[in-house]
Amino acid sequence: MPSTSTYKISEKKCATCSYWTGGREIQVVNLKPYYIKAVSGQFQCLLNPARKVGAVSQCNRWKMWEKID
Repeated sequence: MPSTSTYKISEKKCATCSYWTGGREIQVVNLKPYYIKAVSGQFQCLLNPARKVGAVSQCNRWKMWEKID
């Protein structure tokens, strides 16, 4: 079973970005999305296929994965 990491939905990390190709799921707290649980490891960025990124990586083209209110 792969290891996972948890990030707040508002953090500007690759795991919370719409270009992340690794596995992830939203965790809800008090009926609101609060955390993203992402698979740890190196994955290709959809925006820049030559770049391998980890869940904690950052870039200036970050775009929120899902806009959920």
